[in-house]
Amino acid sequence: MEIALERYYGHRLALPQVVAALIFARERPPALLLAPEERLRRYRDLLAFGVPVYVNPGLEAWEERALFVMSYEEALAPFPEDPSAWRLVLEVGRSYPRGELLDRLLRMGYARDEDYRVLGEVLELGGVRLEFFGEELERLLVEGEERRRHILLPKPGKAEAFTSRKLLHFPGPVYLDTPALAPKEVWSLLRGRQVVALGSGVELPPLDLGVRPLPPYRGSLKSLEKDLARWLGEGRRVSLFVAHERTLDYLKRRLAPFRPQVPERFPGPKGQLSLFRGAFEGGAEWGEEVFLTEALVFATGAVRARLRVGEGLTDPGALSPGDFLIHPDHGVGQYLGLETREVLGVRRDYLVLRYKGEGKLYLPVEQLPLLKRHPGTTDDPPELSSLGKGEWQRLKEKARKDVEELAARLLILQAKRKATPGRAFPPLPEWDPLIERGFPYELTPDQKQALEEVLRDLEAPFPMDRLISGDVGFGKTEIALRAAHRVVGHGAQVAFLVPTTLLAEQHGKTFRERFAGLPVRIGVLSRFTPEREEKSILEGLEKGTLDIVIGTHRLLQPDVRFKDLGLLIVDEEHRFGVAQKERIRELKAEVDTLYLSATPIPRTLYSALVGLKDLSSIKTPPPGRKPIRTFLAPFDPLLVREAILFELERGGKVFYVHDRVASIEARRRYLENLVPEARIGVVHGQMPEGLVEETMLLFAEGAYDVLLATTIIESGLDVGEANTILIERADRLGLATLYQLRGRVGRREQEAYAYLFHPPRLTEAAEKRLNAIADLSDLGSGHLLAEKDMEIRGVGNLLGPEQHGHIRALSLEVYSELLEEAIRKLKGEAKEERRHVTLDLGVSARLPAEYVPSLEGRSRYYGRLAEARSLAEVSRIARELKDRYGPLPEEAENFLALARLRLVAERKGVVSITEDLTYLQVIFPRWPLDYDAKALRQLPFRVELTQYPPGFRLEKKGLKPRDYPEALLQALYLFADN
Repeated sequence: MEIALERYYGHRLALPQVVAALIFARERPPALLLAPEERLRRYRDLLAFGVPVYVNPGLEAWEERALFVMSYEEALAPFPEDPSAWRLVLEVGRSYPRGELLDRLLRMGYARDEDYRVLGEVLELGGVRLEFFGEELERLLVEGEERRRHILLPKPGKAEAFTSRKLLHFPGPVYLDTPALAPKEVWSLLRGRQVVALGSGVELPPLDLGVRPLPPYRGSLKSLEKDLARWLGEGRRVSLFVAHERTLDYLKRRLAPFRPQVPERFPGPKGQLSLFRGAFEGGAEWGEEVFLTEALVFATGAVRARLRVGEGLTDPGALSPGDFLIHPDHGVGQYLGLETREVLGVRRDYLVLRYKGEGKLYLPVEQLPLLKRHPGTTDDPPELSSLGKGEWQRLKEKARKDVEELAARLLILQAKRKATPGRAFPPLPEWDPLIERGFPYELTPDQKQALEEVLRDLEAPFPMDRLISGDVGFGKTEIALRAAHRVVGHGAQVAFLVPTTLLAEQHGKTFRERFAGLPVRIGVLSRFTPEREEKSILEGLEKGTLDIVIGTHRLLQPDVRFKDLGLLIVDEEHRFGVAQKERIRELKAEVDTLYLSATPIPRTLYSALVGLKDLSSIKTPPPGRKPIRTFLAPFDPLLVREAILFELERGGKVFYVHDRVASIEARRRYLENLVPEARIGVVHGQMPEGLVEETMLLFAEGAYDVLLATTIIESGLDVGEANTILIERADRLGLATLYQLRGRVGRREQEAYAYLFHPPRLTEAAEKRLNAIADLSDLGSGHLLAEKDMEIRGVGNLLGPEQHGHIRALSLEVYSELLEEAIRKLKGEAKEERRHVTLDLGVSARLPAEYVPSLEGRSRYYGRLAEARSLAEVSRIARELKDRYGPLPEEAENFLALARLRLVAERKGVVSITEDLTYLQVIFPRWPLDYDAKALRQLPFRVELTQYPPGFRLEKKGLKPRDYPEALLQALYLFADN
């Protein structure tokens, strides 16, 4: 590898940056390299090549013989025409006549007594102290330190008077990095100089040096190891440059089989792998040399796979214009907003719903409880129903027939399962306690109950089909592990099916640690399993010599055969496809099956699928788990840097969520500049799946400090050392997503931190949502919150593919209710309906726009009041309104009074409350009524009982419309609850 620099002058070289840095380092000083500002860091340190460099030099470096590196902006910075007149070289032993020295200082902008002072033989200027003996400089101190030489520069601000450009005063050949980005002015200043262009976009003849650039590995260390074996086998010298000390430590461990050297200077020994410190990028083969860099090995930029359409995330609390709502009689409509209308002198707010063919429905806000949310989004809208054509009822009727068939099938399935002979795995008093010893924690009460239920199912003589639902890190794996232990004790095999390679590796590690010292053989089957090992695992399963296998969908391939499968454990079943689920069903026909899920199952759906699976729920966090400290803040780069550095200093790792694939690469570059100390890996949903898994695995192993990701990391990644998560634009994410993301940290006793960043101005709904997640520092409590959001995000695939069409048309919630109703009917159980009271009183009741200005805010409060189930909840909302917006206006007071009246009326079993000219009429469903007759007579207004219709009427005489709700409440309190 001869480097004859003269022949490169006047040419364009297409080289990876690491080779360009080597060529520049071989240049005879003085020489100059110009680069865009953001690429300067790649040339800042050339010590690996044995040379120092001067970055962005000023007047102090003029006349130095060195290698200089400048940004293009710096090269065009003003510089004095005569630099020697604008710098004063101070050297001990040299003579400085007093008058000349003071004149020189004045020309450089320093005024006597203002900027410096003279005390006899001593001159003090800022941190510089000069001690003379006569005219000779005898002693020189800079900031209290003795020096032999110091260069004094002009007073700041003087540069404005400079007329020349810096580039003209630093001699030697000029190397241009990314010349296409060089400002035009640079080229005019380079006339007559030796120029080497490191990149295209310039009119210079190309020169081929025989350098073959290497494609990036994008975090695939398997491919790197394969190439290393080949290069070293060919006797080549391989040099790998790393920017971070932690990467050096990691690669020394990971590449230990290649016996890497760590020399101080390039080159290392021939035929060996050498690791050097250096922040270069790119990689190349050049004759006998191979150059690799950390950026080449680990950078994951610009990787795309096929585009996947994600499902919309919605905020479960707020109702916002554009949402799709389902009316029980009219079907799917789109919410356009609120409109205030005056009817017969009464002002009310109405929800405006748009239907097919521009049909509109105005619905009083009191009827909000009748509506259900449809999960459709504006990107993926459902088909709107037509008003007045009975279309929705026909759809429901069609689905009801399908549902009745499914309900019958589920009940038959349940009965069949109880009748199917299965294997019983009774307790083994000597074997069972062996696994408990390895568990370093106390089981939580929920874990104990779930374990009892699972073991009871295993002991029963029919196949188990149980789902354990529990939060991230709440110990579901421990239950599965103990169930596997019981089955293995009876000589049967266990298959543990997981959705990702990463989870397979993590569970494999956990199982091996816990079964260490016991006669149990464990295998892990995934895309990372070497071919030889895979072959022996498959043989072991067929012959019965392997007890437990943990694997991805590779386990579902036809070539995987078990000698005696006793238990199938499926983790996060909803993440498997329809075909894979069918295969699971085949496998589990007569085998005990245990499902684990961190996705809270909605109540309606679970009760509907009551015939399908038994459920155990783990809702308490493990002891010793500290709550996650959650901070809400507008985005602040200093806070980001501080949070990342704090985590790195205590030896941890960081998740950084940026939920836009288009700008994730730009964000990586931004973070690299903001926190150059951190190594950053990138994952997003448009990267090939294998690469996502490998990057996550490298993060878990310690190859990266920060994992920059979209919400793809929401599920299934347990990295114990990751104890800080930063989420950008948290205001855009749904509550359940935020909750799941925050659950990525705080898995150990270390205190964990979550930073939720938002814009300076927030919508009210987003603010409420973020405050809700910040208040929920305890992990298990999110179960309740996440439930609503999860209902929206397609837990529908717990059902079969054939129901999908009905769910799409009706929504999961409506479909689940129909299914629940059908199952109850077949079982002969009565369904408990929430009563809806018809309230029609001439009272102006609403939240005026003058009081709650934002439409989203009003929609949200209407939604919360409609869903309130107790008077305490209504009082809480009233208090919140007063705190936020001040005293309640009369119309708002009336609305809250009607909300209280509705709740009490529901409790008493009232059907409707209406009015005519003289009376307020309250109707009950049946006669006779149970009430306190004496107290009713003592009320300050007249109340008459009516048998047809059953109920009572209250005389309006003397009452103003705003008094109606209070008068009705006083009367209703005297009737028995129904």
